[in-house]
Amino acid sequence: MNNSGLSLFVASPSLGTYIRFCPPSLQVLLLFGKNFLFSINLLVFILSLIFSILETIQEKQKIEEELRLAAQANRELNSYLTLSEKIAEDRERKRIAREIHDTLGHALTGISAGLDAVRVLVDRDRIRAKEQLDNISVVVRDGIRDVRASLHKMRPGDLEHHSLKEALLKTIREYEALSNIEIVLDFQWDRIDLDIAKEDIVFRIIQESITNAVRHGHARSIRIELLERQDYVMIIQDDGVGFEELYYGYGLRQMEERLAIIGGRVHFENRNGFYTYVTIPRMGGEYD
Repeated sequence: MNNSGLSLFVASPSLGTYIRFCPPSLQVLLLFGKNFLFSINLLVFILSLIFSILETIQEKQKIEEELRLAAQANRELNSYLTLSEKIAEDRERKRIAREIHDTLGHALTGISAGLDAVRVLVDRDRIRAKEQLDNISVVVRDGIRDVRASLHKMRPGDLEHHSLKEALLKTIREYEALSNIEIVLDFQWDRIDLDIAKEDIVFRIIQESITNAVRHGHARSIRIELLERQDYVMIIQDDGVGFEELYYGYGLRQMEERLAIIGGRVHFENRNGFYTYVTIPRMGGEYD
């Protein structure tokens, strides 16, 4: 211990000066006490430093363990998402198979049986053959009605009571409210009257693109352009992480399969984020 701190404010002799005025026997005792207190002070400082280092090491180890657990949880989550996609794909295939069996299967079976009967009757009893053709016509109309009802059930809910533009804007508002993302829509199809099938596919593709940008790309902004050129064009660009090697999961395969139904195509690129370019062929009667 010394009086160096006090000497900053008040001029005073050092402790050693006072000790020199003491008797020799007391000087030894005081110097021992001074050195002992200095050693204690130094020891306390060293121990505090050691404990501080140990605490820092433990905190670092704790952070590393938490990062390891987070990485493991992320891997498990990715595995769960992959499994969920496969389960969803299987359910979708089974649902479509049921729809085909319950609608087209019944109608086509009746039509086939009816045509076989007409083939037999056409040369023997034309009146009954005509009646059979009338029955086949009824089956065809019923089948068309059932198929339309099935397609209506498969239609996205937002498109049931809204136009394509209104449904997209509604979906965009919902995504922006639920996640920290900005979505800009450039809609240039106002004078185009797409059929129901194309509207459903366009809506599903944009919905899937936004979901992928948020979940996989960690994007902060998305720009969606629906342009009218030689064909109908959709451009979707986000500012997410993009990709080094594109992995075709369930969602991207569904995009390609849906577009193939209407003769459309899709192209994916890594352009400072995920870039999607869709073309849909122009058909007659799609203008107001």
